[in-house]
Amino acid sequence: MPGLERKVAVITGAASGLGEAMAARAVAEGMRVVLVDVEAPALAAAAARLRETGGAVWSMETDVSDRAAVSDLARRVEAEVGDAWLLANNAGVGSSAPVHALTHEQWDFVLGVNLWGVIHGLEAFLPKMVGRDSGYVVNTASMAGLMTCPNLGTYVASKHAVVGLSEVLYRDLQALGSNVGVSVLCPGGVVTKIMSAERNWPARLGPAPSTLPGEYPDFPERKQPKEVADQVFEAIAARQFWILTHPWQYAEAIRARFEGAVAARNPDDTTLDPVVKAMRERAVARRDSVRAEKDPK
Repeated sequence: MPGLERKVAVITGAASGLGEAMAARAVAEGMRVVLVDVEAPALAAAAARLRETGGAVWSMETDVSDRAAVSDLARRVEAEVGDAWLLANNAGVGSSAPVHALTHEQWDFVLGVNLWGVIHGLEAFLPKMVGRDSGYVVNTASMAGLMTCPNLGTYVASKHAVVGLSEVLYRDLQALGSNVGVSVLCPGGVVTKIMSAERNWPARLGPAPSTLPGEYPDFPERKQPKEVADQVFEAIAARQFWILTHPWQYAEAIRARFEGAVAARNPDDTTLDPVVKAMRERAVARRDSVRAEKDPK
């Protein structure tokens, strides 16, 4: 892609999955790439793999939920690598349970990374991008930022916030006449480690949940991270705001949801795609089973 060579890319959640795939694509474009993650061994391994391809790669262990740590990251990137041109706020975690069963620590864990991690990245890097009138931001949200899923209250709340924040950022930059671009990535099923995110549960929150009364969706038609990374860079080239990895799978459910909102209809099954419908059916079956055990007749 013309114009990216030697520009600096900062990618969070880069030790695996989408983040590593985006970093690999940035390396292929000749960018100077900073891999950011909280999982130190996996981060070192990912950096080593990319260096073997000849990439100019730096690895910087950072907890994006920690504002001071992200501020330090920005200073270090500027001092050691250069001005960030691409900021990919991609780090993400999940925690599954019905809303009534969620602990405060689960909310803290998911919002800390998925929402505050994005905000901290914007605070640390965006003002200088705007000042230079050059750069690009990619915020990773989810299809869960456009629709809802049972048992994923923390995740859905965080991703709706990222979608809304990203669209406001796009409008703000347009109003400024800024050349800084923005995209929001809303993946469906992708082969990543998001469903084992609690491996990085922070010690400050005490013991990680040992068993969760919810479940994660079993997504069909999961894409490989490289496919999505290629989509991201195509969107950057086209300055395209929305990046939807599975529009054919979710379009009708998204349309039904927003049409229902305009018509003031209560949420119903028309706003759920087949994967989420199956999750809902299993949740209802579990509820009925629990009720039957408590009150056998």
